Amino acid sequence: MALMAKQQAEVQVAAPARVRLGRALLLGLIGSALTSVIVAAAELVAQTIQIGMMQLPPAVVALLFVVVLLNRLVARFSPRSALRAPELAVVFVMMLFSGMIASRGVMERLLPAQVAVSYYAEGNNWEQLYFPLLNPALLPWDPTAPQPEPLVKWFYQRLPFGETIPWGAWIASTARWLVLIGAVFVAFLCIGVLLRKQWVENERLSFPLVQLPLELMRGGEFFANRLFWVGALVPMFVFTLNGLHRNIPTIPEITLVYHLKDYFRTPPYDQMTMFSLYISFAAIGFFFLIPTELLFSFWFFYLLSKGLELLGLTYGFETQAKHAAAAGFVKWLGSGAFFAVAGYVIYSARHHLRYVWAVVRGHAPPPPPGSELLSYRWAFWGLIGSFVVIVLWARWAGMDWWVAVLVFAIYLMVQALVMARCTAEGGLLITEGCFTPMDIITMEKYSLLSPRNLTVMAQLDAVLFRDLRGIPITGYLDAQKLGGEVRLPKQNLLITLGVGIVAAIVIAFVFQLWLPYTYGALNLYTYVYERQPTQFFRENAPFMTPSGGETPIPAFRPLFFALGFVTTLLLAWGRSALPGFPFHPLGFAMIATWGVIILWFSMLIAWLIKVPLLRYGGMPLYRRVRPFFLGMIFGEFLSAAIWAVLALLYRVETPVYPWP
Repeated sequence: MALMAKQQAEVQVAAPARVRLGRALLLGLIGSALTSVIVAAAELVAQTIQIGMMQLPPAVVALLFVVVLLNRLVARFSPRSALRAPELAVVFVMMLFSGMIASRGVMERLLPAQVAVSYYAEGNNWEQLYFPLLNPALLPWDPTAPQPEPLVKWFYQRLPFGETIPWGAWIASTARWLVLIGAVFVAFLCIGVLLRKQWVENERLSFPLVQLPLELMRGGEFFANRLFWVGALVPMFVFTLNGLHRNIPTIPEITLVYHLKDYFRTPPYDQMTMFSLYISFAAIGFFFLIPTELLFSFWFFYLLSKGLELLGLTYGFETQAKHAAAAGFVKWLGSGAFFAVAGYVIYSARHHLRYVWAVVRGHAPPPPPGSELLSYRWAFWGLIGSFVVIVLWARWAGMDWWVAVLVFAIYLMVQALVMARCTAEGGLLITEGCFTPMDIITMEKYSLLSPRNLTVMAQLDAVLFRDLRGIPITGYLDAQKLGGEVRLPKQNLLITLGVGIVAAIVIAFVFQLWLPYTYGALNLYTYVYERQPTQFFRENAPFMTPSGGETPIPAFRPLFFALGFVTTLLLAWGRSALPGFPFHPLGFAMIATWGVIILWFSMLIAWLIKVPLLRYGGMPLYRRVRPFFLGMIFGEFLSAAIWAVLALLYRVETPVYPWP
């Protein structure tokens, strides 16, 4: 009880700022619409730069900068009419969710997943394997009719002259999917509320992705800082030069991507999985903001995994992996580490969660009104209720009870939780993991899942589980951190989230249904319309028959999973028990994830800069040069948005950005 009283006493709610919410929401809706259209057009039509799929989309940063510039112009002539920082936060949060929802977060996966299995069924025997097991209520087409139906055919080949988009069928099936998506969003919101105090106030995580938007909103002296603009000019110059080179080859370019495998031509080196150097100024800027032991652990454990891969090639370990650009046994080490990190995160929050549980039971006083988006009781029961809705939905879709409970528990409490932590503490822009829930269930035997379960899993993997880029749980946590910094009242933030998410879904649905029927999905981004939505139907097909379910699986997967789990626990113990311990368990867990595979070299560069800087200049020098690194983030993201717009308007070639 003393601990609970202490926690209650520590809660201090800063006086909320006065917010003209209606105007901010209106501007946020305009910004959301622009974000959604620009992201979808750039990623799906121009197919050049992925400006929406990261946890802080470059398109959102660029649009926020435009809003801030216009706001400063308004302030010169009518200071009372200008937006204050909390109102700018409302606009930013709405655009943030719009960018993620328009990209990998929801819509780029949800719409293609409903029709791809029909269009690509011919030649794959999917009509016999899958169609009898699909829930027709989740499809805008009839699985019993001759395939592909006009609705599907027109989606991929564009609408014939005189025909109209079949909105009714799409609205009906998508609305049923949105019951699941909505329940997942509520679960993420509740998890974010339950963890906010622990991560923001108790552990004081740095939330690197919030720092640049926050400085842009505050403006003032930050815009007058020369180091910020010098930092911004570096990537602006490089990507301008590289973009000109793409269109005028006689102009030189500065290479930012090196594929090291091209230099390894003898065994076993030539058999290694992806090993490349990507130099991203934005990534260097973000990673400069995180603790050095975590920064060191990211790149060190990745390079260690490449050494282990060479050892595995020598001794015949599983070297190929589904759903990870890493050796098979390295993937399983990382998968076990994910589960250990999830447990470690919950264990680290045990005192706070004990207080939350006491509040839920009425045995402790709740935090003061206005300190959280939801009361702890609402958040706790909201999480339980949303999980029940999720499981009921999955059962209705055709999944067994035990499978539904297990896969969504893994998704919410392992995949999403660990990636949220990696963003809040590690500044990881790209949140694609190295496994799916089905990988864990079928670690030893595919026959554990019936054909109907495999069918539903193929749909859910495409919509939720496989590609975690744009996962919205990070947006909830970043929004709460940002709102607290600018003193945006929690009630206003909750309204902002509700209005912003609903509007973003509607806008993205309308525009991204119009796009394929107008241009033809075959002429749009192949990954979104063919590779991603059909991947798991292709992978699961061999196991849809009794004999296929007994296909031999490489041995020792559970052993490497357990080894990764135990190693991570030992790292967590060392970090808490041994002063000066140099390793962070989160760094080990990320060894097989796409974000580290792509950005490890940028992490190394940031570490090589930050360590001597702190050693010889301390925190005063760190604070002095921090604007330079924020400027590098800003410059790279702004240039990406500019080139994306140029590609849309004038069909020019764009430079290669180092975050594929």
